[in-house]
Amino acid sequence: MASGFLNCPSCRKDYSIESGIFSCPGNRAGEEHTLRRMLPPGSHAAGGIRKSWAQGSRRSFELFQTLISGCNLLGYGRYGRILDRMTERLLRMEGRDFSVMPLTEAPGLASALGRTGRLWVKDETGNVTGSHKGRHLMATLLYLEALRELKGEGAKKVLAIYSCGNAAVGAAAVARAGGYELHAFMPEDVDPTVAAMLGKRGTVVEKIPRASTGTGDPCYLAFRKAINEQGWVPFACAGNDNWSNIEGGATLGWEMVMQLRECSENIDSVVIQVGGGALARSIAQAFEEALQLGFISALPRIHTGQPEGGFPFVRAYLLALAEIARRSGHAFDLSYDRASDPVVQLQRAAAFARARPDQIQEVAAFIQLSFDSPLVQSVLKEITGIAGHFMWPWDGPAPHSLAHGILDDFTYDWYYLLKVVLRSGGRAEILAENTIRDAYELAQHHTGIPVCPTGASGLAGLIQLQASGAIGPSETVGLFFTGFDRTKTR
Repeated sequence: MASGFLNCPSCRKDYSIESGIFSCPGNRAGEEHTLRRMLPPGSHAAGGIRKSWAQGSRRSFELFQTLISGCNLLGYGRYGRILDRMTERLLRMEGRDFSVMPLTEAPGLASALGRTGRLWVKDETGNVTGSHKGRHLMATLLYLEALRELKGEGAKKVLAIYSCGNAAVGAAAVARAGGYELHAFMPEDVDPTVAAMLGKRGTVVEKIPRASTGTGDPCYLAFRKAINEQGWVPFACAGNDNWSNIEGGATLGWEMVMQLRECSENIDSVVIQVGGGALARSIAQAFEEALQLGFISALPRIHTGQPEGGFPFVRAYLLALAEIARRSGHAFDLSYDRASDPVVQLQRAAAFARARPDQIQEVAAFIQLSFDSPLVQSVLKEITGIAGHFMWPWDGPAPHSLAHGILDDFTYDWYYLLKVVLRSGGRAEILAENTIRDAYELAQHHTGIPVCPTGASGLAGLIQLQASGAIGPSETVGLFFTGFDRTKTR
């Protein structure tokens, strides 16, 4: 089977899936070296997906197996046996496996927002452990198991993750099903309910204190130290340390693609909540590959949102727009001096985003129309070599929000996400805290889905983007409700 390959945007090099690497060997500080799995030319993936869907398969990692590197390494037979074994263990230990989650129209919610266009909501709260996180890591587990089988290895390596909640619980479930030891690096004030769920699944919790901002997430720094010094395998929901989890997250977007096709529907925009960026990057990659393989005729606009209490991705988006505006002669009144007080600079960036949506929209529209032009492509290529000028750790006050699950100091999957937001004409929105709260209440009231504030934050983005005119009320929009509200079970 053709297995695709891994590409580094900075080194401009390709690596084989069989190599077993999780990140670029040429990684250098201040540059962008996150790997992306590329489909091989003339990919057979489309036929396999169409056949599996037509035959009624709804097990996610069987349905989209032609896109999963573990399957492409081993072939259908050996991969299928591993998948069956892991699925049986998940069903026995967790009471559920990874299957297609519901996509439903939400007319009541649309009406409450003053929308006339259709609003589709993907409910991921019924996933393993109540969020989408385990899906990412199931793809990594299948990749690890495929490598073990190919190399004839017996011992299983120790896994490590950094997380504040849902990702660690999802990882714990998947690691236990695979028979792997897992260490989770978490804030010292980790939710006791989450800690208990991890302990039940045999995960070792490493509690890490926070002293300040500006140097990065202390849990991530401790995680990286363990990877480097202990030789543990990165088992986190971020593509910068392990590209393979993006394949698992992409099944979310692929499910929406197939579900919309089944009812002959298209969407104009998708709005996705962003923390570390793996969710949004994965969904966006699914839509890009669906376009490449002929499942959709046009890419929907990919919009994102981050809380005002911590928005490193939106900052990078605005800085990229500013650079392209400068070179193209467009007005863009953002001035950001990184050498000055970071709190003041962040306040100015947020004030600009609120005051000049017209300039943001004008430059975003120009980039969408000119995405393949030498001007835009030269900026995107240059960014890979000076990535630290656009994305750096949050250096404002300690991150805070009701949507605490997306308060990452650093948007690890920012570069590929930035590219697809720009390519599609999407926006990156700073979410007001009151809008996040309103979205949480509206989501539960009008859909009945027990989604948490983090998982409903895409709706907050839609509310603000509609208010600014970036999304029209007659557009068809897709949302992902991604995390179960654990307060409902206490």
